Amino acid sequence: MPDAAPDAPASMVARVALIVNAFDRAGAVLRPDQVAERSGLPRSSTHRILNQLHEAGLLQRGPAGYSLAASALPSSGVVDHAQLRGVASPVLERLHADTGLVVHLGVLAGADVVYVDKVTGAGGTAVPTRVAGRTPAHASALGKAMLARRPAEDIDKTLAGALRKCTAWTIGDLPTLHQELARVRARRGIAYDEQELAAGLSSVAAPITLPDGEVAGLSLTGAVPAQRLERVAPFLSRSANGITLGLGASATGHAQAQTVTDDMLSRVLRTLASDAWV
Repeated sequence: MPDAAPDAPASMVARVALIVNAFDRAGAVLRPDQVAERSGLPRSSTHRILNQLHEAGLLQRGPAGYSLAASALPSSGVVDHAQLRGVASPVLERLHADTGLVVHLGVLAGADVVYVDKVTGAGGTAVPTRVAGRTPAHASALGKAMLARRPAEDIDKTLAGALRKCTAWTIGDLPTLHQELARVRARRGIAYDEQELAAGLSSVAAPITLPDGEVAGLSLTGAVPAQRLERVAPFLSRSANGITLGLGASATGHAQAQTVTDDMLSRVLRTLASDAWV
């Protein structure tokens, strides 16, 4: 059946979201047929929307295909996204390879998490996030790991008013959020969420300290109970610390970040049967 023309506004927004979500990590370069396959949309619709997004400056077009435009990545004003992604990329890849979970790298932008990078596999757990996308910081382990580094008065000012609930399990008020952030600090920055951002999904996250003293975060997400993720939390923390070291100095620091993941996380996780912890 030919595409309806013109698209109804709601339908068009949904189609644009499917197209943008096809670029599920920074630096992904996709041909139009690959975008159509990932999004499930007809090729004619895919071509039309790709052209519109390119004209709007949200996508770049090159000989190999389309990619997210650098300007599509919101800036928090304090994070060098290119440097952060460059140092963290091998760590994210290794974490995904060893756990099979979806790996996120994010920064804070006001009351939101902005996803700087994401690593997921074909046919893996569907997680409703995308590179350059935003979600409420109070609703995820990734956001809570970063919020826990903020003074209480800053949190009150930034998150004034009722907190939006993404699911029935999302924290909905500031007093409860402050109690949760106190628990995160007591765990030295490790944060969890169980179905708080999306039903059926849980996450564990750890903070990354940036050279200017600001904070980013690293998380693992999957369709597993949060308590199962406790087993990988120490290794996630080591990986986050490795990225911090890599950002802080030289090529030696970058290699150290990779070594932490390869030598610690990989060796331990590979000794566990997949059904022993996931």
